[in-house]
Amino acid sequence: MKSKGAALVAFLMLAGALAPGRTHAQETTGSTITVQPKTVKPAKIKIDTFRGEVVRMNTVSIVVRDPKNSYVVRTFTFSPDLTKKLRDLIGRGGYQPGDSVTIRFAHGGSIAQVIKGKPSKAY
Repeated sequence: MKSKGAALVAFLMLAGALAPGRTHAQETTGSTITVQPKTVKPAKIKIDTFRGEVVRMNTVSIVVRDPKNSYVVRTFTFSPDLTKKLRDLIGRGGYQPGDSVTIRFAHGGSIAQVIKGKPSKAY
């Protein structure tokens, strides 16, 4: 029996030696640091211009031909802001075929942001 008792004592001593010591609470040594997130500015959109003659116009889009090269024909849809501005003009007949217009649109896109030109009288 003594060997069981000695083994038990040896086991308890080994367990006590491997057990973690007392732990201490975390101490704060300074004030908290607040990190401000970086604000990301949106990339500035390049605006391109296309000058041409109107081939056709409806309430949704305009088809314009380059006067220097008749093979270059572009179709532009209207942005929501432009649609509101063109509502009265479209009600009066819009741009007629042959009217000269200048269209400003986002680089690489086909959505017209601004249309300038003198509309002729509707038929």
